[in-house]
Amino acid sequence: MNVLVYNGAGTSPESVKNTIETLRLLLEPYYAVSPVTARVLETEPWTTKTSVVVFPGGADLPYVRDCKKVIPKIRDFVSKDGGLYIGICAGGYFGSGRCEFAKGDPCYEVTGPRDLKLFPGIARGPAFSGFKYNKEDGAKTVKLKVNGIENLQEAYSYYNGGALFVDAEKYPNVEVLAEYEDSVDVPFSDDPNAANQDATAAAAAIVLSSFGKGKALFIGPHPEISAKNLKPIGEEWYDNKVIKLLEEHDTSRFQLMKEVLRKAGLKCNSTESNPGNPDLTPIFVATKDNMADLREFEENLRSNSAKTDDSGDAYHLTGENDSFDIYEGFSHAEEASLKLQDVHPVDAVKQIIFPANEETVPGKPLISHFDMQKFFAHLNPSSKLGSILLYGDVVTSTSMILDQNKTLLAALPENRAIHVGTIQLLGRGRGGNTWVNPRGVLASTTAINLPAVSPSSGERTPIVFVQYLAMLAYCKAIRTFAPGYEDLPVKIKWPNDLYAMKPQYYYNNNMKLLGKEFPNGLIPLDDVDPAFVKVSGLLVTTNFVSGKYSLLLGCGVNVTNEAPTTSLATWVKILNNERDALGMPHLPPIDHEILLAKYLNELDTLLKKFLMYGPSPILPEYYKYWMHSDQIVQLLDHNSVRAKLVGITEDYGLLIAKELIAGSNTHFTGNVYHLQPDGNTFDIFKGLISKKA
Repeated sequence: MNVLVYNGAGTSPESVKNTIETLRLLLEPYYAVSPVTARVLETEPWTTKTSVVVFPGGADLPYVRDCKKVIPKIRDFVSKDGGLYIGICAGGYFGSGRCEFAKGDPCYEVTGPRDLKLFPGIARGPAFSGFKYNKEDGAKTVKLKVNGIENLQEAYSYYNGGALFVDAEKYPNVEVLAEYEDSVDVPFSDDPNAANQDATAAAAAIVLSSFGKGKALFIGPHPEISAKNLKPIGEEWYDNKVIKLLEEHDTSRFQLMKEVLRKAGLKCNSTESNPGNPDLTPIFVATKDNMADLREFEENLRSNSAKTDDSGDAYHLTGENDSFDIYEGFSHAEEASLKLQDVHPVDAVKQIIFPANEETVPGKPLISHFDMQKFFAHLNPSSKLGSILLYGDVVTSTSMILDQNKTLLAALPENRAIHVGTIQLLGRGRGGNTWVNPRGVLASTTAINLPAVSPSSGERTPIVFVQYLAMLAYCKAIRTFAPGYEDLPVKIKWPNDLYAMKPQYYYNNNMKLLGKEFPNGLIPLDDVDPAFVKVSGLLVTTNFVSGKYSLLLGCGVNVTNEAPTTSLATWVKILNNERDALGMPHLPPIDHEILLAKYLNELDTLLKKFLMYGPSPILPEYYKYWMHSDQIVQLLDHNSVRAKLVGITEDYGLLIAKELIAGSNTHFTGNVYHLQPDGNTFDIFKGLISKKA
């Protein structure tokens, strides 16, 4: 089931990031945690696939404005479907019956009723004075008294502008899970018969409200944020005692967050503490047989850099978004690593190390989780694609570091480079969403350049097809990885996601896959919903420079990481169980390095064919691996007519849907609709296609 974290107008980027990271740390593999916009909540049929909707910290008024049409849907999701709403800080104000923020302050006051009303009373704040937007002036570490949680009587949490929940204990459907122990600066009771000075009275900081069949969890402070993840905002920062106190009590903070989620009915994993994100590691540049291009890349960087010592081995490059130290010789690895210790990944000066003349690739002491020799051994020697490898054990984002630093991107030799990271701390997805990509996900970004006009036909290059080619290349690399891999139940979801069958669907239906080569039609189209889950996605970033397209193809594949869906390795095990029963030899394990090399080999072949002949000879291959042949859908923006998907246009790569005669699945009216992959949302689970806002 899904946990959807609102990431729209008003949200704080840091709050969204920390909320997603913490929920993933605590809830995976039982839930898939994803960011969503107001438009998605309004138009997509998300309620049947979702357990929780979360509104994180930020500003309440933009939530009210942009989510007006969503509020009835959220109320029904909680009250009728038994879902859970979580409101943190601004999300707590938004979800209550009334918001009273900075009442009487002409600069900050926001007061008024709220329509969500999952907590019936008033969310009043800031509970502690000193708050300023986009600053940390009023930030503090607060002590909380914890109620009704075994082995946890008190905890500490970061706080900045959050609410207290007025008279929460008086509502029969509300349980107070934690109270502020420090004296608050606004009244926490409006009962004229109650004395706020009563030694037994306290301000509610975290409350759990029952609402119909579901529940709502309201959190005034920020227990989702660890001390390590706090970073400066603006010119000046708050006193370091805020961080120090939070560091000292991080165990109780983490336990509090975990236990309130459990109290709200969620299943948490066995993680007992927040390990924090690892430090970045140096990016090593290597090649096997393309040293001339590697030196060209190095020289391009040096020509835009300043020398940092007299040895000639170190240079400093100031990019458009990041700064880089550039070395020649793997002997600089320790020096470079020390510069990255205990530095926030956003602020760190990235370290790039080229081989010295006598060196080839860095060995195991320098890189722990990727075998460069194995990668280059399986890369097609007749292809240059991927022949320049940039690799780091821990990186920010293989995509963003190239896209946001044009000087670095421009220095790459054309159609040569791929950037790979075992762990991405700022993995990038559609809509600017970021997350931590864990070990077990094969994350890479390939840099390619394509001409605006085909050299063979003289016609414009239909660049939209590149996303189809890239995902087709990965699908083919997986299904041809070794003999027997053709049975892996992997399909392309239009336009550029990769889906695999759910293991549970396989077991529930007592299926056998050996010898099937997983064709279209094996799974009924009506069963697409329970049958498939996403295992890979593709992000294509495009620029037009000097008459050519410069593209970054960012992709992450769940090779051995099973959370939150499934992995390719899981399916290898399942097929090997079938093979055991028949006395057949096992399929070999799927290696990241070999799979990546095979992907690049397939992509190189497809790109050459595409530039020579256009999409015509490639589309039949795409249809072989996609999951939409003859699928019947509803077109929401065309009076909800029923239509059958029959293919993709060869000019602009549009989805072709033929309208069906009412009551028929085989006869057409003659109306044909063309749908854009970047201008529509396509819910394969519900058969709905609609325009994006």
